[in-house]
Amino acid sequence: MPFSIDFLDDGRVLEWKATADGAVATERDDYTPRFYVAARDLASDLDLTTLQSVYDQHPDVVATETVARRPGFRRDEEAVLAVDVAHIDRVTPLARQARQLSDYPVGDLACFNVDFSREFRYCLETGANPTPASELSTLRLSVPVTETSNDVYEKLSVAGDTVTGSPTDILTAVQGALEAHDPDVLVCSTSEIVPTLYEMAADAGVNDFSLSRWPDVDYQQLASRSTYSSYGRVGHSPARYNVPGRAIIDESNTFFYGETNLDGVLDLVSRSNKPVQELAWASIGNVLTAIQICEAHDRGVLVPWNSWRHEFYKPMGTLHDADRGGFIFAPEVGLHENVHELDFSSLYPNIICTRNVSPDVIRCDCHSDRDDVPGLGYSICDDRGYLVDVLQPIIDAR
Repeated sequence: MPFSIDFLDDGRVLEWKATADGAVATERDDYTPRFYVAARDLASDLDLTTLQSVYDQHPDVVATETVARRPGFRRDEEAVLAVDVAHIDRVTPLARQARQLSDYPVGDLACFNVDFSREFRYCLETGANPTPASELSTLRLSVPVTETSNDVYEKLSVAGDTVTGSPTDILTAVQGALEAHDPDVLVCSTSEIVPTLYEMAADAGVNDFSLSRWPDVDYQQLASRSTYSSYGRVGHSPARYNVPGRAIIDESNTFFYGETNLDGVLDLVSRSNKPVQELAWASIGNVLTAIQICEAHDRGVLVPWNSWRHEFYKPMGTLHDADRGGFIFAPEVGLHENVHELDFSSLYPNIICTRNVSPDVIRCDCHSDRDDVPGLGYSICDDRGYLVDVLQPIIDAR
């Protein structure tokens, strides 16, 4: 049960497992991430042998084979091309080249299982359970807000103790805390603490400073800082870093740890198969998507890289009846008596589970003559939808 997975530049993978005597690393050099290529449409008779022969000659491809998978919940098993890649960083570039490496018409090819996060992909493909078998030890590193943007820290909180002084004093305190606690998880007030400490060590000539448990790699940058726009608001996403052998939780970039502490994070790790570090920075939508991907994987269904399935045609009358939005009545200003509140706990998930509302069973072909949704003429298949299997365990636990 590895709580952290590290990917080295030479293709090796390190599985870190927590034990009563400390973390233990298992080195693997046989892991090859995989993505799939298939016909986009069910009726297509696309021949993938040409693309397979091109991939077989690519230096970043380890092997290819034709396997039987379901490209969608509404499709049966069919022959798809599986591509095993030499390094996890080459999955997306190779998938992008699927149309460039062949002369298939645009729109005929579709790639699957491409844009997974690294550790989650590893657990999904190898069957590794990222739930720690032993309790994880933590060490908190915190820098005051006034020091956040500095290239050199003059003050740093290490395991609750404030350390001030020269860079050498601060680095010595951090290294001493690492040796004393040997933490599995570094809880940082900001992820920028990691590169800043290494830059301080380089400038001060402290050559033996390291946050890593693996002697050959100090730290890795997984993603750069960026800005994004969501619902009309511009947000900031900080850079993400990785330290081999230790999971990093960035307090400035985590929702679950701030709301539930490590216990809540580990609960969602067990449900989503996302290891601690990836779970900590993930959003609730990201976690629910991971749970859905796990359910699809168990059913032999591939995950499309880019969704192309449009909604079924609806006449204007159906849109009027089905897509009515909610309306909130504004109360009259003043004092009111006999006011009642109705709170429907988990209303939408419960409706999904009790009514079997899932995209793979609504308007099924096998019951097209039924009117299971009054007024709309929609049928709902008797087979249990995958979304029910995703949500029911969460509702039961709640």
